[in-house]
Amino acid sequence: MKTKNLGGGLGCLTVLLAGGPVLFFAGNAQASSVTVSASIVQTFTCTTSFTSTASGALSPSSVTTSSPTATTTVATNDPLGLTLSVNDSNAGLATTSPAYTIHSATATLAAGTEGYGIQAAATAGVTVAATYLKTGNSVGALATSTQTLASSAATVASSVVTVTHLAAISGTTPAGSYSDSITYSCTGN
Repeated sequence: MKTKNLGGGLGCLTVLLAGGPVLFFAGNAQASSVTVSASIVQTFTCTTSFTSTASGALSPSSVTTSSPTATTTVATNDPLGLTLSVNDSNAGLATTSPAYTIHSATATLAAGTEGYGIQAAATAGVTVAATYLKTGNSVGALATSTQTLASSAATVASSVVTVTHLAAISGTTPAGSYSDSITYSCTGN
């Protein structure tokens, strides 16, 4: 058996066999590392299904639900989640002729009594704010300042928030063409 030093701490051991020499290498192991880096851009989407809903002719004998309901699909890869906010231009249903507003309030609407507001529900991954988590004729108030409608505390692949608009009038609510403009917006947490 012969050993020959190849330098650099690596040796070569030669073993003689009947068919000829076979080489085996032995020596010091060496390693190096590679750092891999990447970034993922924060994204979120907030898509409302339509741009208008209608209540039709309001009557003091009933609480009216607008149709269709507003559905907003939200998604985010932000690990802190997102917030869906609502902002109202009038804080109620308003007409300019005559100048009058059916004010929005957190309440249970009743036939014959003026009132206006929204209620909401959501699919998995998003929690509706208590103000708007209502059913039946109960509603949450709309305001001219931004209000949290729903939120998530983690990533959301796709969740749908459904908003229902309800209104009621009294027998003395002035006749007119009433409208409201509501803005839904999403922000990352």
